[in-house]
Amino acid sequence: MRIRLGDSSSAGVDPAKLVLKHHLADRAEVHAEALSGGHLLHLSVAGCLFNAILREARSRGIAVTDLQISAEGDFGGEPSTSTRITYSVDLAGEAPEDELRKLVAECEELVPIPLTLERGARIQAGAIGIRSEA
Repeated sequence: MRIRLGDSSSAGVDPAKLVLKHHLADRAEVHAEALSGGHLLHLSVAGCLFNAILREARSRGIAVTDLQISAEGDFGGEPSTSTRITYSVDLAGEAPEDELRKLVAECEELVPIPLTLERGARIQAGAIGIRSEA
């Protein structure tokens, strides 16, 4: 799973890629080789860090020229659950390298979805509607 800054001229026609408008950038491309709940969980980690870096860069007056966050992981058990999520960051911007590294490090400390996962959020069902059409 990967999210990156998108090419504004891209039509988004690729079965493994979805090009979307993004609230902090012109476009974002989401790449997925497979789609399951677990893969969406991995993408949420990447997307959360992607948003945090763009938001913090903007607040610091740093122009981001390229950003790509990839997330992958392992699945195991029965039922199958995500057992590990690893992400990588590729960032280019109009600031010194040490300032860009500091930006990423500070964002890593503040991103809500990874923090929620690390702290073990409780999940419970709300209303469940069932309609039989038999």
